[in-house]
Amino acid sequence: MKEETARQKKVRIAVAAGLTLLLALLVLPLLWRGSLAAWRLTAGLTGVLVFLPLFARPYRDGAKRPLLALHDAALLIAASALSLLTTEYVVKGLSVNMQKSLWQGLLCYLALYAVLYLVCGRARLAVCIGQAVFLVHALIDHYVTLFRGTPVLLGDILAIGTAADVAEGYSVPVEKSVLLAALAALLFCTAVWRMRRVWRAPAKRRLPVVLALAVLVCGGLRVTGTGIGFWQSSRSYSEIFYFLRCANESVVRKPAGYGDENMARIMESHPGETGEKKPNLIVVMNESFADLEDVGPFATNEDYMPYVRSLAGKENTVTGKLLVSTFGGGTANTEFEFLTGATMGFLPFGCSPYQMYIRAAMPTLVSSLKGQGYQAVSLHPYLASSWSRDRVYERFGFDRQLYEEDFAEDAARVRYRVSDSEDYRKIYELYEKKPEGQPLFVFNVTMQNHGGYAPADYPNFDPKIYLTGEYEGQYPDVDNYLSLVRYSDDAVRELIAYFEAADEPTAIIFFGDHQPKVDAAFYTSLLGGAGQAVTSETEQKKMVTPFFIWANYDIVEAQDVTISANYLSAYALDLLGLGASGYDALRLAARETVPAINSFGYYDTAGAFHEVQQAASEESLADYRIAQYRQLFDIKNRQDDFYQLPDEKKK
Repeated sequence: MKEETARQKKVRIAVAAGLTLLLALLVLPLLWRGSLAAWRLTAGLTGVLVFLPLFARPYRDGAKRPLLALHDAALLIAASALSLLTTEYVVKGLSVNMQKSLWQGLLCYLALYAVLYLVCGRARLAVCIGQAVFLVHALIDHYVTLFRGTPVLLGDILAIGTAADVAEGYSVPVEKSVLLAALAALLFCTAVWRMRRVWRAPAKRRLPVVLALAVLVCGGLRVTGTGIGFWQSSRSYSEIFYFLRCANESVVRKPAGYGDENMARIMESHPGETGEKKPNLIVVMNESFADLEDVGPFATNEDYMPYVRSLAGKENTVTGKLLVSTFGGGTANTEFEFLTGATMGFLPFGCSPYQMYIRAAMPTLVSSLKGQGYQAVSLHPYLASSWSRDRVYERFGFDRQLYEEDFAEDAARVRYRVSDSEDYRKIYELYEKKPEGQPLFVFNVTMQNHGGYAPADYPNFDPKIYLTGEYEGQYPDVDNYLSLVRYSDDAVRELIAYFEAADEPTAIIFFGDHQPKVDAAFYTSLLGGAGQAVTSETEQKKMVTPFFIWANYDIVEAQDVTISANYLSAYALDLLGLGASGYDALRLAARETVPAINSFGYYDTAGAFHEVQQAASEESLADYRIAQYRQLFDIKNRQDDFYQLPDEKKK
């Protein structure tokens, strides 16, 4: 390194001081924000960790290797602390429910920076790469949370194409927090990069640093703990800890007792039953269709779903509430549960089965109905690439797939989405053109009500429903959402009226995929206010949507039925007279003890809620878990007949 002059040294020191001062002006105010305003010791220590290696740093001349190694470790800790601050600030304004979560997050970042350091051999390079990567994660996490209400998880990375597809429905604001975080990362990296010292660390110096940091990380996590309550809000945890903890659960392991002998016993105990009827089967999974009064009471100028409510108690109709596994997004997970009969409760929290597990043809409701002679058609008035549906539906066995491109250019729309009414007209067309004598199965995923719901100059949209009483004028996005639900309600009336006049026996299964992501303050108020303790029971209120089963022929009526998406297809086939596969019979037997289950937990017959971790010890679910594992993962040994409706020849 060329010897610097006294003037150059002064300039270098002045620039370093200036960069550090600017960084301090950005970072120090964060230590007084959100939860840190109350946790002064944690805030102070975090500030010290960020700035210590910027002030106490060895220079080239006379620097000993132990001192350089110590400074490398201090820089990695500083970078970890800064990544924690900027991420938590961008995503949730540094408001974290538990103080230990900040330390968990810092330790997680430190482990990742240590890995980068081990690979790069230079602390300076590891710091800059880490700051860039974790800033990108923070921004993605922020906007995903803003749009959907839940943080980014491992499954979302595999669904990045879907995220890009639906992003056009949202506005992406460039906020002060985003700019501040980016500037802080840039200043920190610049200050580190300009340091005058030996950077290349040989392996024999790197290894002790990494081992020391590993001891620090492992010891720290033993103190803070690594447990997580998946039903809790992600605000209870730091973003990086929540992401990594959920990712750690992404590997699906064989359930207890799994093996050929137990599977043979299960199949023998549940032989399935043949059916007597083959009605046309119209399944409508309506985008974001929910009754928000299931969360809490509120008043509106008029009923937003009068027709759907009127179906309760009607002849040849079953109505009730459907427990789903997702909120604000994750549509494909609800359809996965319905079409496969598998429950997200047995899969890693936050996973995306369509992207992660559907790798080959497999038995589903689709293939089961095709075995009974049905023509199977999927209908979704949006992109084929969304959730990789084109690939997944082919493996499920659909004969035809229809998407937005199959609608006329002048198809009726509400806002910018194909309307439910127009969508249902495509179903009428399929019915009228189907081969004579062949029953039709349509699986329809609508698009009209997709978020976001912020006020805008929308075409073909009249927001005729609005909140009254204490909420009037406070939540315009809720007003828009409820108005969309009213459009859906009117379209359902048209759908049933059409098939009431149909000559052939036809049944409609209708349900919402999840509740909408509207203003979080509205949900908080419905659940009792900001001071109300968040429990698994209250959170489950946000995981409920309406469902109904209607037929134009005689079926057993029922109302106030509670069921979850994984059971719904088996329940409907049995109710409508189509029979039951062995897998259907198994699930219906499990439902007698566990009426509803989702990715967060399950209800028992007494109505008590249990967290999902307890499902592993629930005896009545053991056989179901084994059969699901074989269906999804043990393709070589799977006997597909068990998952299909019995052949007519077995009557």
